[in-house]
Amino acid sequence: MTRETIAGLFLEQSESHPNDIIISYKRSPGGTYSDITWKGLLDMSLSFASGLLSLGFSPGERLAVLSFNRLEWIVTDLGTMLIGGVDVPIYHTNTPDQCAYIIKDAGVSYIVVEDAVQLEKILQKKDELPDLKHIILISDDPNRKDSGVISFRELMETGKQERANREEELLRRARAVDPDDTATIVYTSGTTGPPKGCLLSHRNTLFVLGSIHALIQIDNTRHRSLLILPLSHFYPRVSGYYYNLFQNIPLAVAESIDTLAADMAQVKPTYFCSVPRVFEKVYARIVSAAEKGSALKRLLFRWAVSVGRRRSRAITAGKSPSLFTRIQYSVASALVFKKIKNVLGGKLEFAVSAGAPLSAEVGEFIHSIGVVVIEFYGLTETVGGTMTTFSEFRYGTVGKAMPGFEVTLAPDGEILIRGNNFKGYHNRPELTDQVLRDGWCYTGDVGRWDDDGFLVITDRKKDLIITSGGKNVSPQNIENRLKQIPLVANAIVIGDGRNYLTALLTLDPEEARLFAAELGIPPDTEEEIARHPSIRDVIEKGIEAANADLARFETIKKFAVLPHDFTQDRGEITPTLKLRRKVILERYADVIGSLYDRSG
Repeated sequence: MTRETIAGLFLEQSESHPNDIIISYKRSPGGTYSDITWKGLLDMSLSFASGLLSLGFSPGERLAVLSFNRLEWIVTDLGTMLIGGVDVPIYHTNTPDQCAYIIKDAGVSYIVVEDAVQLEKILQKKDELPDLKHIILISDDPNRKDSGVISFRELMETGKQERANREEELLRRARAVDPDDTATIVYTSGTTGPPKGCLLSHRNTLFVLGSIHALIQIDNTRHRSLLILPLSHFYPRVSGYYYNLFQNIPLAVAESIDTLAADMAQVKPTYFCSVPRVFEKVYARIVSAAEKGSALKRLLFRWAVSVGRRRSRAITAGKSPSLFTRIQYSVASALVFKKIKNVLGGKLEFAVSAGAPLSAEVGEFIHSIGVVVIEFYGLTETVGGTMTTFSEFRYGTVGKAMPGFEVTLAPDGEILIRGNNFKGYHNRPELTDQVLRDGWCYTGDVGRWDDDGFLVITDRKKDLIITSGGKNVSPQNIENRLKQIPLVANAIVIGDGRNYLTALLTLDPEEARLFAAELGIPPDTEEEIARHPSIRDVIEKGIEAANADLARFETIKKFAVLPHDFTQDRGEITPTLKLRRKVILERYADVIGSLYDRSG
């Protein structure tokens, strides 16, 4: 069995490393981590696959997974692929309507759901899903009375009992999977319109794993990663899960974003994959905590960061830091950076960022404390594109073309990628033809090349602002600056067709509550917090600092602070934390209108 399919990779690694630990997971919320070997993972996956066969599962059938990350998610994924099935991940934060849309559009016959909350979403819409044959519930409820719902445990027991009689069929099905068969249908969260199902083959996945490995050959004898992002997003599935299988690197499954600090302390990962929003929050919390210390501690922190940035800039320029800088950095590391890294588990060496551009400010700061951030850029539709490496990186860029990929810019600056394009959008050939032209994938992102050949993403093509004065403005760059202001969680810049730019800002709930407590404001009065003069004073000073390095037409003239952060429940952000600009602009039209006088 060769590494031409995900099933083949899994069987090969299980045979080569049967007793190596590959997954660590929590058996119960708040518990400690337990380990599972390749042999144990294979046994579970084959039992799941056998259980599916007992239900009549056929090659090519679609099985959806509605759950946050857990061992059963991985077992479901691998077990489904072992018998030629196609899995369809659904974000656990999706609404019942969103779940039903994906199930119907993808032609899902089976679905695995995490718990009673997720089950209820499906049961609400069951009458609209005539093709859904079986619902499999992971967290079994002994009081459950729903007919047609099977517990994950029962399925596994049935599969285990019948495996002996099915061993030959299971292996035959695994060998019959073709590299060009669809392995998964990944629905892009989409900032506009309904999600589109990207058809991705086994070859797509194996191709990008080989490309990543050619650039960063991680030593699997000492590295260990922590899975943070939901596997429903294809980027963490590739970089934070399949790559671990590809390289036999132990992977621990984080319980949730809320338990991240505790999970880091237990797992002590050497790396993890995340999105810029998480790095921005880490940066904001560290800076906020440092600024609340004594005057001496504030001075020490600022000095350490300045030394760290000086060292970082020398390294990224391909130079060796001076002896004086190296000595200063050793002191800064011992007094400041080591404490920060201890909060992150103590062994963190690097992190991977993707999903959106990471600001140079945040990337450089994290590198300053001794953690390299590797940036990965590509769409679900291209399964890769560009990447920085341990030796070649520039913060504020997303690297150079990965091996096997070509990246170029259209005359209008749109980024085009080819080399590993997806099979197309499920049931949407007209949209596929719009995106794939002459072998190139038109990404919708706008970028430029820096002087050293690194790709810089400036914005989404459809998000560019053209002011009434005819100036083109990339809002994403400005928004990244605004999100670095203390207390600010999110920002959206407005100004299309207007004569100046404004911004809607939201507050970081935890930081805002702490700040409010210092001011004596009750923590449950969000609107009062947002309106408080002291809050606005902090933000005004931050905007002045952000404006200082911008062209006059790019500066923010007015702003409004909303009483709550943007949420997926209200349709304002996607599951991958991208802003749904159209929704936000329509919902807060009155607020935006108040920021412009009649001439604006």
